Amino acid sequence: MRLFWMTVPPALSEAVRACRTHFILAATFSALINILYLAPTIYMMQVYDRVVPTNGVLTLIFITVVVGVAIATLSALDAIRVRLMTRASLRLDRLLSGEILDRLLARSRARPGDPSTQQAMREFDLLRQSLAGQAATALFDVPWTPLYLLVAFLIHPILGLLVLAAGSVLVTLAIANERRSKAKAEEAHQANAAAYESHEAMLRKAEIVRALGMRRALVSRHIQQRSVGLNAVADLQFSGSRYNGLVKFVRMFMQSFALGVGAWLAINGQISVGAIIAASVLLSRALQPIEQLVGLWPNIVQSRQALRTLGTLFEQASGPVVRTTLPDPQGQVDLQGVVVRNAEGSAILLKNIFLKLAPGEVLGVVGPSGAGKTTLARVVAGALTPDLGEIRVDGASMADWDPEELARHIGYLPQDCGLLPGTISENVSRFGAARGVPQAEVDEQVVIAARLAGVHELILHLPGGYDTCIEGNGHKLSAGQAQRVALARALYGSPRILVLDEPNSALDSDGEEALSRAIGAAKLQGAAIMIVAHRAAVLASADKLAILADGAIVGVGPRDEILQALQNSAAKKNVVPIHEGARP
Repeated sequence: MRLFWMTVPPALSEAVRACRTHFILAATFSALINILYLAPTIYMMQVYDRVVPTNGVLTLIFITVVVGVAIATLSALDAIRVRLMTRASLRLDRLLSGEILDRLLARSRARPGDPSTQQAMREFDLLRQSLAGQAATALFDVPWTPLYLLVAFLIHPILGLLVLAAGSVLVTLAIANERRSKAKAEEAHQANAAAYESHEAMLRKAEIVRALGMRRALVSRHIQQRSVGLNAVADLQFSGSRYNGLVKFVRMFMQSFALGVGAWLAINGQISVGAIIAASVLLSRALQPIEQLVGLWPNIVQSRQALRTLGTLFEQASGPVVRTTLPDPQGQVDLQGVVVRNAEGSAILLKNIFLKLAPGEVLGVVGPSGAGKTTLARVVAGALTPDLGEIRVDGASMADWDPEELARHIGYLPQDCGLLPGTISENVSRFGAARGVPQAEVDEQVVIAARLAGVHELILHLPGGYDTCIEGNGHKLSAGQAQRVALARALYGSPRILVLDEPNSALDSDGEEALSRAIGAAKLQGAAIMIVAHRAAVLASADKLAILADGAIVGVGPRDEILQALQNSAAKKNVVPIHEGARP
């Protein structure tokens, strides 16, 4: 098992140790299985050396019963070993799958080369399947090859040397296969990961692809990307097949050669006739685990790649940290020198941002496209961790808060709404019932949030009301409906901090009126509100405005003063000034 688990990162080793009972029992059963594999060999020797020369029918019946019991026991132990490894695989899933997904979701951003959610979970499943498959059992059997070597030496030293020589040749071939396939396996792994990521992204944007006539072009492009990975896999398999062929030739030839050597020794009176067959069987059994490992080497290499991917994930994404529970926030947010770079680190999206939000205050954020408004909203909402600087909530650094606990007090409406597969109620409640919140409390808060967002009547007219399934294979909401449901989700639980990123981009006049009422109600409740907007209508209730340009705040102050400054600037540049429905 050391070969298989040699790259286990420390964060995963605890889960592996939790399964050590399974591994110890499997190793114990492997020892018994390999001892029992000697039973057919001993049976053959007894038949040829004792039964046939003496016509001992009673002896034949007796040893046949014994070997039958031995083989039945062997088969039962082998079945139990498979079940143990399968149980270990399932236990690893229970221990790690949730933590892996939690760490993936906890990442504020994924940098180039980081494993995607689909890739990490797919490779974890590959690792589990390998653990429950033939590769793991072959690894358990390999250490018992010396047992057959010892028995061969006991029969005759020449037979022992023959087994030793054949095993050495197979081990050499296995090492050569590993060295030759390592680079190809890495290439195939990366190419296939890129192809899968491209495929998933293309399917997510299927409607746009069809509407803009990109279907055939993207299919052709994906086939080219896919062919790179498939060709790399094919090269790996071709290389492996050559080594598999060599291994099979060596095993079969040496098995036949052992018969010849045994016959030569028997002719010279050095071994019995039964030992001739025994020599061939011993050599075959001794080489079988090594042959299996060579044949299964691509699976083992892929499993090691999966371990490396998971190791990278566990190194980059920290696990849950126990923090002191702080009082519920009042809504005072203070950004101090916040700097955010893009994922590649090649550009700065936010530059030295100093900004404050106060309870009961509405701050509007305006600026041209690409100025960094959405990035600022993500930072304030806790969706994105800044590279430099600090965000304080009620005087405490955001890093000192438990992210899940703080998120209960933050309402966030992103540009794309981000609704998830589930019912309307589940989405609005942020899947509170799955966190253990009593269903009655969830239902009450969902209706309150929907009424605040002015979407209660709209939801009641859907096919299943609050229990209407959306996203995935569920009911398809219009852009305006989705935005209003997402607003209700942001208002769920009366959050103390409310971040709205272009909340009226898909709304009609009724929706905008409902949005204005919701903002007014949240303001009266003392929430600190940030609104990112391109249209001025939603900024009517703003107390202050902040102007972003090229990632930096170039102006902040009372709403009327900033609007007047924007209009004066627009007049000097001979452009349309900001007004109801226009873009600043």
